[in-house]
Amino acid sequence: MKNVLILKFPYSSQYGGGERHTVLLVEQLQKLDVHFFLVSSCPVLLAEFSRRRWPTQKLWLPREPVSKIALLLFPLWAWLAFFILIGVLVRARFTQGVRTVYCLSLTEKILATIPARLLGLRVIWAEHVGFHRWLTKNPLRYFYRLFSKFATIVVISQALQHQLVDLGVAKKNITVIYNGFDFPYFTGLCQPAAGQKPDQYVVGTLCRLEKEKGVEVLLLACQKAIEIIPYLRLIIVGEGGERKRLEWLAKNLSLDRRVQFVGFQQEPALWLRDFDVFVLPSVKRESFGASLVEALALERPVVASNLEGIPEIVKQNETGLLVQPGNSEELAQALIYLYQHPETARQLAQRGRQYVEGQFTVERMISAFFRLFSE
Repeated sequence: MKNVLILKFPYSSQYGGGERHTVLLVEQLQKLDVHFFLVSSCPVLLAEFSRRRWPTQKLWLPREPVSKIALLLFPLWAWLAFFILIGVLVRARFTQGVRTVYCLSLTEKILATIPARLLGLRVIWAEHVGFHRWLTKNPLRYFYRLFSKFATIVVISQALQHQLVDLGVAKKNITVIYNGFDFPYFTGLCQPAAGQKPDQYVVGTLCRLEKEKGVEVLLLACQKAIEIIPYLRLIIVGEGGERKRLEWLAKNLSLDRRVQFVGFQQEPALWLRDFDVFVLPSVKRESFGASLVEALALERPVVASNLEGIPEIVKQNETGLLVQPGNSEELAQALIYLYQHPETARQLAQRGRQYVEGQFTVERMISAFFRLFSE
């Protein structure tokens, strides 16, 4: 039996790619006799674990030190948190038989790595987002780089590996494990739902409604594209702080009758399968692009920003189309091209399905993590 302690004390809590990844990982590895214990302040992850009756402990710590205010407060509470985490580690080591600590946020990477190693525990850090100002301009980056020598860092793309090396982290301490997906599930959904209107060309996206996702760029591109695509309709799946502003923008662009905001969806694939083209218009911080894999698994043609980890999924003119981040004109032309060349769009989608099915399977991901937790 292999016992793993998961720690997560984030700045904010949302149900995103990192949370879905953690739940899938625990669900699959428990079948291989790997058992997990979660200690966290993250309400989303705590709720997901509790719903499945997995062992959890709610432990409040202040916000992850990735903003100016959180950084200013960090020296005031860091020592208290340090000793609290030592208590958590000691109990996990001697009463729960834990041998590995899996760290998901910066707080425990900085405060718990050295105590864990002194207790004879293996430390693994998981990184799911790009290393931008939250770390590159963060004074704690020096501790991050120093303590990384005592951890194995799992990243979800080659792009993140390169960013870490640029930050001074030793490449030997970094392991790339791509996210895994349940392709049989998508196979059963590949055909669009019955009743889809033939006089509509549906453009869609799935993302958090935050500035870095570039939904504003997509709205501007659609406004340009409707001159050539008269029946264009835009569906936006996801929720976030930018929703009201984006709804206002859609109205001011006279797109409100063409745009549908459907919010968070528990099974987004049921929406993706009806898209004529899927767009991921991110303008920054796109370390992988899980929704792109899901769209390609459903044999939907994709257009995405040429950004960070996205080109590891979307190969230009092979598995989709890449455009310059933030360029609404280029994005509009890509949409028009796929509309005017339906056979090319179909071939891109088919090749995309073949590519992602070979690269991003659940089996490959779980096998890599099992080996990692077994070392």
